Amino acid sequence: MMKYLAAAKILKKHKAEVDNAVFHLHYRVTSVIFIVSGALVTAKESIGAPIECISKTIPVKILNTFCFIMSTFSVPRHWDQPLGDGVAYPGVGPSERDDEIVYHAYYQWVPFVLVLQAIMFYIPRYLWKNMEGGLFVTILAGMDKMTLDEGTRHKKHKVLSQYMIKHLHMHMNWAIRFFLCEALCLVVVVGNIYFTDLFLGGTFLKYGTEVINFPDMDPEHRVDPMTRIFPRVTKCTFRKFGPSGNIETHDTMCVLAVNIINEKIFIFIWFWLVCLTTITAAWLVYRILIIVSSDVRFKLLQARGRWAGRPNLDLIAKKCNLGDWFLIYHLGRNMEPMVYGEFLKEFAKELENSVSTLERKPMLVGS
Repeated sequence: MMKYLAAAKILKKHKAEVDNAVFHLHYRVTSVIFIVSGALVTAKESIGAPIECISKTIPVKILNTFCFIMSTFSVPRHWDQPLGDGVAYPGVGPSERDDEIVYHAYYQWVPFVLVLQAIMFYIPRYLWKNMEGGLFVTILAGMDKMTLDEGTRHKKHKVLSQYMIKHLHMHMNWAIRFFLCEALCLVVVVGNIYFTDLFLGGTFLKYGTEVINFPDMDPEHRVDPMTRIFPRVTKCTFRKFGPSGNIETHDTMCVLAVNIINEKIFIFIWFWLVCLTTITAAWLVYRILIIVSSDVRFKLLQARGRWAGRPNLDLIAKKCNLGDWFLIYHLGRNMEPMVYGEFLKEFAKELENSVSTLERKPMLVGS
């Protein structure tokens, strides 16, 4: 089934859009990563039962259900102690009344949190599509599809040029909305880093660096951060009434097979979010440079529309503001270079005619 879906994706026709590669990394790639991660966590055929507890006196199904719902725990002072001397596994050993106890209940919520994060990464795209309302596709009017009919192309260029003249300097709000959605992408990715850190009890921010530095630490005192944050064996306390009516306490060990997947998913997510944050921040610096520098905008327009010729590009750059440039530039991203060059020539011609008309109007009034 997956190979057919992949083939359908490749064969899918190009759709005209304003989105850029960084936007795609957020709402396409990152959203898919979180959804697939959530699916892996819930795939029993990959990890088996999420939790298996050991007991000879309590029915296993009841104990597993209880410990999964009520959470398990570890004893931090046993994390770095040698195994065998009262310590069965890292964090699994006898606990005293004053011992620090770390409870593990996150594994119940991991699939839901991952899906929620996937939705969060899609929010900027959703907001943009609702604010944009299909304006770009309407303006493009099918010119993203190459046609050999010169007459048809010329007619479409004429209509688009007249639209641009009529609505000159009226696309600023449209462009600003897209810029805000790009800025929201950075807010979402940074917010998800801190949200994940909160979800994992303040251990996520340093998770990746601790995993990287783990091999260089002192072997006698180091604690595997994967084992500490996502323990594979934990403890669970089950209480029930005995034959005499007294409460019996059963201290059991539980194997969290689900953490084999969790530890790998979250280390990948840590590196991905760090890389995505860096890429998004660098892109926003580039976007700010575009907003404040008309020279940068001209060079980008020149690189995209070199077929139009320098004089035409100079005129367009001089008469168009940031919003107009943003629309014209993205029209070029969705047109063939030759078709785009023809449009820019026609648009420059219309601009020149409109300027000439405005210059003659006072003379006509005076006469």
